[in-house]
Amino acid sequence: MYQAAVVIHVISAITWLGGMLFLVMVVLPLARRGMESGQPGPGMAVLRDAANRFLPVAWGSMIVLAVTGAYLAWEHWGIRPGVFFTNDSRFMHILQVKSGLFVFVVGLSLLHDFWLGPMMMERLDQARAAGQPLPQNLARRIVLLTARVNLLVVVTIVVLAVLLIRP
Repeated sequence: MYQAAVVIHVISAITWLGGMLFLVMVVLPLARRGMESGQPGPGMAVLRDAANRFLPVAWGSMIVLAVTGAYLAWEHWGIRPGVFFTNDSRFMHILQVKSGLFVFVVGLSLLHDFWLGPMMMERLDQARAAGQPLPQNLARRIVLLTARVNLLVVVTIVVLAVLLIRP
Protein backbone atom coordinates (compact mmCIF):
# COMPACT_ATOMS: atom_id res chain seq x y z
CA MET A 1 0.00 0.00 0.00
CA TYR A 2 2.95 2.32 0.73
CA GLN A 3 4.24 2.20 -2.87
CA ALA A 4 0.76 2.86 -4.28
CA ALA A 5 0.34 5.88 -2.00
CA VAL A 6 3.76 7.24 -3.04
CA VAL A 7 2.99 6.74 -6.74
CA ILE A 8 -0.37 8.50 -6.39
CA HIS A 9 1.26 11.30 -4.37
CA VAL A 10 4.00 11.83 -6.97
CA ILE A 11 1.59 11.71 -9.93
CA SER A 12 -0.63 14.27 -8.21
CA ALA A 13 2.35 16.56 -7.62
CA ILE A 14 3.47 16.18 -11.25
CA THR A 15 -0.05 16.93 -12.49
CA TRP A 16 -0.38 20.00 -10.27
CA LEU A 17 3.04 21.51 -10.91
CA GLY A 18 3.09 20.49 -14.58
CA GLY A 19 -0.27 22.12 -15.17
CA MET A 20 0.85 25.32 -13.46
CA LEU A 21 4.02 25.42 -15.55
CA PHE A 22 2.07 24.78 -18.75
CA LEU A 23 -0.30 27.64 -17.98
CA VAL A 24 2.57 30.03 -17.18
CA MET A 25 5.00 29.00 -19.93
CA VAL A 26 2.62 28.22 -22.81
CA VAL A 27 -0.95 29.45 -22.34
CA LEU A 28 -0.26 32.81 -20.68
CA PRO A 29 2.22 34.02 -23.34
CA LEU A 30 -0.22 33.01 -26.11
CA ALA A 31 -3.07 34.77 -24.35
CA ARG A 32 -0.97 37.90 -23.76
CA ARG A 33 0.04 38.04 -27.40
CA GLY A 34 -3.61 37.85 -28.39
CA MET A 35 -4.67 40.49 -25.85
CA GLU A 36 -1.84 42.93 -26.63
CA SER A 37 -2.51 42.92 -30.37
CA GLY A 38 -5.47 45.18 -29.67
CA GLN A 39 -7.63 43.20 -32.06
CA PRO A 40 -10.43 40.90 -31.06
CA GLY A 41 -9.00 37.47 -30.75
CA PRO A 42 -8.85 34.32 -28.72
CA GLY A 43 -6.32 35.58 -26.14
CA MET A 44 -8.67 36.08 -23.25
CA ALA A 45 -10.82 33.09 -24.20
CA VAL A 46 -7.79 30.80 -24.38
CA LEU A 47 -6.62 31.87 -20.94
CA ARG A 48 -10.08 31.57 -19.42
CA ASP A 49 -10.75 28.15 -20.99
CA ALA A 50 -7.38 26.76 -19.97
CA ALA A 51 -7.72 28.08 -16.41
CA ASN A 52 -11.28 26.79 -16.08
CA ARG A 53 -10.29 23.35 -17.35
CA PHE A 54 -7.24 23.20 -15.07
CA LEU A 55 -9.04 24.40 -11.94
CA PRO A 56 -10.74 21.07 -11.06
CA VAL A 57 -7.56 19.18 -11.96
CA ALA A 58 -5.47 21.43 -9.71
CA TRP A 59 -7.87 21.24 -6.77
CA GLY A 60 -8.29 17.49 -7.23
CA SER A 61 -4.52 17.12 -7.19
CA MET A 62 -4.24 19.22 -4.02
CA ILE A 63 -6.88 17.11 -2.28
CA VAL A 64 -5.15 13.88 -3.32
CA LEU A 65 -1.78 15.30 -2.16
CA ALA A 66 -3.23 16.20 1.24
CA VAL A 67 -4.85 12.78 1.70
CA THR A 68 -1.87 10.72 0.50
CA GLY A 69 0.56 12.94 2.41
CA ALA A 70 -1.39 12.50 5.64
CA TYR A 71 -1.68 8.75 4.99
CA LEU A 72 2.07 8.39 4.38
CA ALA A 73 2.94 10.42 7.47
CA TRP A 74 0.53 8.43 9.66
CA GLU A 75 0.98 4.89 8.35
CA HIS A 76 4.52 4.79 6.99
CA TRP A 77 6.39 7.15 9.30
CA GLY A 78 4.11 6.78 12.34
CA ILE A 79 3.76 10.54 12.75
CA ARG A 80 0.97 11.54 15.10
CA PRO A 81 -0.09 15.12 15.94
CA GLY A 82 1.89 15.13 19.18
CA VAL A 83 5.02 13.97 17.38
CA PHE A 84 4.51 16.34 14.45
CA PHE A 85 4.58 19.40 16.71
CA THR A 86 7.20 18.27 19.24
CA ASN A 87 9.79 16.16 17.40
CA ASP A 88 13.05 18.03 16.81
CA SER A 89 14.59 15.95 14.01
CA ARG A 90 15.78 17.29 10.63
CA PHE A 91 13.17 15.14 8.89
CA MET A 92 10.37 16.57 11.04
CA HIS A 93 11.53 20.16 10.50
CA ILE A 94 11.46 19.66 6.73
CA LEU A 95 8.03 17.99 6.93
CA GLN A 96 6.70 20.85 9.07
CA VAL A 97 7.95 23.48 6.60
CA LYS A 98 6.61 21.47 3.65
CA SER A 99 3.21 21.07 5.34
CA GLY A 100 3.07 24.75 6.31
CA LEU A 101 3.90 25.83 2.77
CA PHE A 102 1.23 23.49 1.42
CA VAL A 103 -1.39 25.09 3.69
CA PHE A 104 -0.16 28.52 2.57
CA VAL A 105 -0.50 27.50 -1.11
CA VAL A 106 -4.02 26.21 -0.53
CA GLY A 107 -4.99 29.54 1.03
CA LEU A 108 -3.32 31.56 -1.70
CA SER A 109 -4.96 29.36 -4.35
CA LEU A 110 -8.37 29.94 -2.82
CA LEU A 111 -7.75 33.68 -2.97
CA HIS A 112 -6.42 33.58 -6.54
CA ASP A 113 -8.79 31.03 -8.06
CA PHE A 114 -12.09 32.09 -6.55
CA TRP A 115 -11.77 35.81 -5.86
CA LEU A 116 -8.86 37.70 -7.44
CA GLY A 117 -8.72 35.82 -10.74
CA PRO A 118 -12.44 35.97 -11.52
CA MET A 119 -12.58 39.63 -10.47
CA MET A 120 -9.70 40.51 -12.81
CA MET A 121 -11.15 38.52 -15.71
CA GLU A 122 -14.42 40.40 -15.30
CA ARG A 123 -12.57 43.73 -15.41
CA LEU A 124 -10.66 42.69 -18.51
CA ASP A 125 -13.92 41.60 -20.17
CA GLN A 126 -15.52 44.94 -19.34
CA ALA A 127 -12.57 46.90 -20.73
CA ARG A 128 -12.56 44.91 -23.97
CA ALA A 129 -16.32 45.23 -24.37
CA ALA A 130 -16.11 49.00 -23.89
CA GLY A 131 -13.16 49.27 -26.30
CA GLN A 132 -10.94 50.62 -23.52
CA PRO A 133 -7.28 49.73 -22.96
CA LEU A 134 -6.71 46.76 -20.73
CA PRO A 135 -6.30 47.77 -17.07
CA GLN A 136 -2.71 47.83 -15.79
CA ASN A 137 -3.75 48.53 -12.21
CA LEU A 138 -2.75 47.19 -8.84
CA ALA A 139 -5.43 44.47 -8.88
CA ARG A 140 -3.99 42.96 -12.07
CA ARG A 141 -0.48 43.03 -10.62
CA ILE A 142 -1.70 41.35 -7.43
CA VAL A 143 -3.35 38.55 -9.43
CA LEU A 144 -0.09 37.97 -11.32
CA LEU A 145 1.94 38.17 -8.11
CA THR A 146 -0.24 35.60 -6.32
CA ALA A 147 0.10 33.20 -9.25
CA ARG A 148 3.90 33.64 -9.34
CA VAL A 149 4.29 33.25 -5.58
CA ASN A 150 2.09 30.14 -5.73
CA LEU A 151 4.27 28.59 -8.44
CA LEU A 152 7.49 29.42 -6.58
CA VAL A 153 6.17 27.94 -3.33
CA VAL A 154 4.98 24.76 -5.09
CA VAL A 155 8.46 24.30 -6.59
CA THR A 156 9.90 24.82 -3.10
CA ILE A 157 7.56 22.12 -1.76
CA VAL A 158 8.87 19.70 -4.41
CA VAL A 159 12.47 20.50 -3.41
CA LEU A 160 11.58 19.87 0.24
CA ALA A 161 9.99 16.54 -0.75
CA VAL A 162 13.28 15.50 -2.32
CA LEU A 163 15.12 16.54 0.85
CA LEU A 164 12.77 14.33 2.89
CA ILE A 165 13.84 11.21 1.04
CA ARG A 166 17.52 12.08 0.61
CA PRO A 167 19.43 13.20 3.72
